[in-house]
Amino acid sequence: MSFYFTDQIQQSFNKIFHQCNKDIAWAGKSELDALVKLDEEGQKVPGIGDVYAILARVYSGPQFTWIEAGFPEDDTKAYSYLHTAIRKGSAIDILQAMRTSGALTPTIEKEMPMTKDQAFQRVYEGAQKGCSYCAYAIANVFQWGDYRLLPSARKIVNEGEPSGVVHFFKSLFVQVDQRRLANKVTAIAQQWLHKSAAAGLVIAYRNLRLTYAEQNNKAMEEQVIFEGAAAGLPLMMYLAGDICKSRGEHERALEYFERGVTMNNGMCLREAAEYYAKPCESNKRIPQDIQKALKYYERAAISPDYLDFNDHAYVTMQAIILRTLNIDGQSQDWSRIAHLLQQPAIYTLDAIWPYLAYVFTFKKGNTPAIRTAIECVNQASKCFDRYGSYDYADHLWQLAAGYCYEIGAITKEPDLDQAVTFYEHARESINRLNTRNDNWLGTGKPLVIPDEASERLEAFELVDGHYQYKEGITQSSTTCNPMPPAWPQNSVDVLEIFEDSTTGWRTNRYDWNFIQREWDTQKYLSFIIYDNRQSIENVIYDVYSIVMFHNEDTNSCTIYLYGYIEEPSELDENVDPRVYEIRYFKEMSIPAGLALIKDFYDNATLPVIDESWEKQYKNTTPPREYVLTCDNDIFYLNQYELSNQMIKDALEGVANGKYNIIEVRPSSLDEQCISYYIERAKGKNLRIRLYATVDEDNEYGFERESCNLTSINYWIQDSITSNKLPDLSDWDEIKKK
Repeated sequence: MSFYFTDQIQQSFNKIFHQCNKDIAWAGKSELDALVKLDEEGQKVPGIGDVYAILARVYSGPQFTWIEAGFPEDDTKAYSYLHTAIRKGSAIDILQAMRTSGALTPTIEKEMPMTKDQAFQRVYEGAQKGCSYCAYAIANVFQWGDYRLLPSARKIVNEGEPSGVVHFFKSLFVQVDQRRLANKVTAIAQQWLHKSAAAGLVIAYRNLRLTYAEQNNKAMEEQVIFEGAAAGLPLMMYLAGDICKSRGEHERALEYFERGVTMNNGMCLREAAEYYAKPCESNKRIPQDIQKALKYYERAAISPDYLDFNDHAYVTMQAIILRTLNIDGQSQDWSRIAHLLQQPAIYTLDAIWPYLAYVFTFKKGNTPAIRTAIECVNQASKCFDRYGSYDYADHLWQLAAGYCYEIGAITKEPDLDQAVTFYEHARESINRLNTRNDNWLGTGKPLVIPDEASERLEAFELVDGHYQYKEGITQSSTTCNPMPPAWPQNSVDVLEIFEDSTTGWRTNRYDWNFIQREWDTQKYLSFIIYDNRQSIENVIYDVYSIVMFHNEDTNSCTIYLYGYIEEPSELDENVDPRVYEIRYFKEMSIPAGLALIKDFYDNATLPVIDESWEKQYKNTTPPREYVLTCDNDIFYLNQYELSNQMIKDALEGVANGKYNIIEVRPSSLDEQCISYYIERAKGKNLRIRLYATVDEDNEYGFERESCNLTSINYWIQDSITSNKLPDLSDWDEIKKK
């Protein structure tokens, strides 16, 4: 039964917001997308404004839905849908727009089919009837202070308040009176959030918990957390598990974390991984399971971000450590380790340097780059001097240092004495770790890690006080940490999609049967070429990625080639050619797509690009980003489809007194920029100030008055699109430096 939306829209809304099942949520979104398509085709869809309002919420980012749904965040579409919803009469969307920065533009304010207060009254009626989303929207009005702008909402706050005279005397005690008012407003918000949650809106628990946390009401906060976890909200599952963990109820805590794991919640993944990796966390009441811990750490490393989840660096390093320790005999995959080492979250960690030194030195799952390896060795050495032992990581960077000296990468000539010194240090590090009972896993037993250093030392012998190779040996070697030798090992990594995530792992599993199996299950393949890149003459060069993507039509796929191109029209003897990043793509049958991929896999041969392939630039020169400010509101114009109309309406707003001043200027005042500042003057005139920055030392200012809004708008538009100044012959210069 629906209390506000049409029954059809309500059913789709419930699929997205009344539970946390990703497949069901996406089905609900698809249903709403289909209604939008019907509207765009000119068909009449009852309640279509509310459809746009709901989808605007979906596209506004995970903080407005639930992050594990994986909905794409698209600010442009979100703002476009917000505006369309308002134009099509959605009252609930007007309240949403009040909560969305930059949504109520001057143009939209003019086009609103009802006032904000009328929208509030309509949504309030739906909330009283039992609509979960209306109740949530009403709660937001009070929770975030929008009630101050709405007469009907202020009336609700003022119900039961004392008379004006009594209020005057009470207002003498301002602080007490304000605190009492704030408590009343919070109570109203809590009332509607409780009703929203009871009616099925799971994200209402998120806001409700915040209200009790701000009041420092621990008992009610915990009650809401456990209710939210029971309703299926992953964030609440993590918080419930954290409460149980703090009480020493580790088995119960793990139950909550495991429930969150099934929904790909990053914090639950981290906590569950900790329990399985380190039995000491639960006083050994939970059995150690390194394989599960590794799986959870890796999933957490690429999990969606919560606003308060900043542990990606930690879980990434734990995954790297477990893989390089190789303690289960199966976990090493150096391409995957190399991919983990590229995660931005760990760039600032000093602990990364030993691992980078090793993968770059020994070509472990990464492009060989000996200069980079040397820099990483130096950084690891400095960190060792500063912090002391890294345990196993010492073994890695000292091996890398030894090899760099062995091949003469550091000293231009091989220095075997230095190489042996570092290999011996590396052997000491591994022996120390393999004899310790107090390892970081808390097992109480020594680890058994392959000793690569000892194997490399077998290549040397001491002669006359210096080390040299033994007879018949030209370089040290090892059986530890092997890499697969077959093509396309030196040229390409396969990117496999990981458990329905939009993020994938590079892997060194190159068997063609594996690739076909991945296509059957994942519907997406990407070949990342990091060495021996191929080019198609006069078409595309340095192709760095080939992607095969399964279309919605199950019988077809799209092949994408990513690379670079020089723009011929920009060639000039005095100017370097402009290089663009580009992609070519073509839809084809699945057998044809697999045949193309197989030809590249077998022979490193790219396809023939003819007129049937489409071309798309990735980095064409973007327009300068301009902003429009109306008093204290700021709007980034490149986010709006009708920016010209926005500026025109803003000018009208200044002319009729709605705004005191508007600005149209670049978002960053870089060189050769033109900025406009416009305010009311005498009579019907507007005062226009124009500033033109030539370089950091030269800025010119001009001003004039005009009542011709069309001319003013033309000057502004010409400056934005072409960086041109208007005819300044009848302007007054006001500033020069």
